[in-house]
Amino acid sequence: MDIVPLSHGHKRALLDFTSEFIDAGEEHIPGFLPDPEWTFEQTVQGFDDQSQGEGLPQGWVPATTRFLLDDGSILGVVNVRHYLTDGLRQFGGHVGYSVRPAQRRHGHGTRLLHAAMDLAQGLGIERLLVTCERDNVASAGVITKCGGRLEGCRQVEQLGEVCRYWIDLATSSD
Repeated sequence: MDIVPLSHGHKRALLDFTSEFIDAGEEHIPGFLPDPEWTFEQTVQGFDDQSQGEGLPQGWVPATTRFLLDDGSILGVVNVRHYLTDGLRQFGGHVGYSVRPAQRRHGHGTRLLHAAMDLAQGLGIERLLVTCERDNVASAGVITKCGGRLEGCRQVEQLGEVCRYWIDLATSSD
């Protein structure tokens, strides 16, 4: 298994990945934030541009997106935002990640969050904010397993109750 940037050789794998979420009735894929109008080629370039802070929509911050691959199949995605805006401090945090429905409960979420922690450390981030909806028990377990400490939960308009966890990257352990 590898955690890598999206490349031109991943076109079929990305289609399979996104189709599985749609087939499962999950229209939103946390951590996967391409412009809906982009072609595949624009998506590859767009993720590279986002990591450099180029061509960002109003209010967005630079972000690095990586994909968990195994035998040419995309199992998950993680997105690390390079810094926080006021909005990201409320919901979203530094990290968004998703594991494709058929691959959940195999430790892939933990792999993705560990990769996010490594990326964040490389960006000089000392404390990583990770959020999840209160009823997302699986994500809360992953965050806690990776050293996340619950700050608290709060109501977020149109989302319900969102819990905020901080991971101290200076003291976190694998």
